[in-house]
Amino acid sequence: MGDFRRWYLSKAEQGHQLAMRYVELTGIVTPHTHDVEETIFYIEGKGSARVGEKEVKVRPGTMIVISPGTVHSSIREGFEPLRYLAIFVGNPDL
Repeated sequence: MGDFRRWYLSKAEQGHQLAMRYVELTGIVTPHTHDVEETIFYIEGKGSARVGEKEVKVRPGTMIVISPGTVHSSIREGFEPLRYLAIFVGNPDL
């Protein structure tokens, strides 16, 4: 759902608690939740992120920590893709 591509860089295995993906956003990631904590670190492009009721402008170097069960989304601004690392404590249902 949405206009993005993602790749797992690592996925938590039994007994491990960390999974990481690389995301290349060319439009929008629609509002969604996860059962685990997610930290997003933006590495390229610009846009905005909505976390709960809060909207944040994002650019390279912005980091957002999202609590389990919190509705969140990202939107690219401009023509350059918005690229980020999504780091999960545990394995999210995707």
